[in-house]
Amino acid sequence: MPTLTVNDQTLYYEMHGAPVGAPLLLMHGWLQVGRDLAPLAHALAAEGYRVILPDVSGYGRSTPPGRSYPPDFYQRDAADMAALLRALQIDSAHIMGFSDGGEIALLLGCDHGALCRSVVAWGAVGAYSAALGSYVQSLPIMPITPALRARHPNQPVERWQADWSAAFAAIVANGGDLSLSRAHRIACPLLLMVGDNDKLNPVEDVRRYVEAATHPACTPKRFHCFENIGHPIHEERIDAFLAEVRAFLGACR
Repeated sequence: MPTLTVNDQTLYYEMHGAPVGAPLLLMHGWLQVGRDLAPLAHALAAEGYRVILPDVSGYGRSTPPGRSYPPDFYQRDAADMAALLRALQIDSAHIMGFSDGGEIALLLGCDHGALCRSVVAWGAVGAYSAALGSYVQSLPIMPITPALRARHPNQPVERWQADWSAAFAAIVANGGDLSLSRAHRIACPLLLMVGDNDKLNPVEDVRRYVEAATHPACTPKRFHCFENIGHPIHEERIDAFLAEVRAFLGACR
């Protein structure tokens, strides 16, 4: 079971694909673990990429320590993922992330740009509005299923929604910015995707992020909205999703 300890955090990761393939870091969303993105990892590995599939800090097998949600947890997670790449002696990689993993991907592009060959994010927006904060606070309490407990053994998963919501509220109270104000620092190709029914990531806010990525080296730069679909576009329309990703990554070579 491959693990590395960086920044006092144990990180579990898997490698998929040929060792000589171009490195690609693929990061899951909130409450997930790396294996939840295994279909994407296998598809991208078959395209010739060397896919690094971690459990993000504190999730799944990336313990100890366990998962926590301070107001700067996105920045902490990005620093841990950057440290993982450096520990693996990877100078630069394609960076992909879904939902919270997408926010981490955008932060890597802004704050750890030398590690990024390209950035692909979906279900991520880079800044949280007051309206979005109100929506998050109105969400019902999620059920704690056996599958959720099995993903994160011996962790207080019943507290995570409240802890995440409190961190979200703190981010909104502090202005809501995660990486949008630094989008101009992304100096590599960028692809942002969103479903038009994604209530957590308004389409126009995602489009605004792409428009704010003005660095001359941020090319190609693409925005794609999937119609009649919600948050997990990679699950609901995997073929169309992979076609968009393949076309983008092919243009980055």
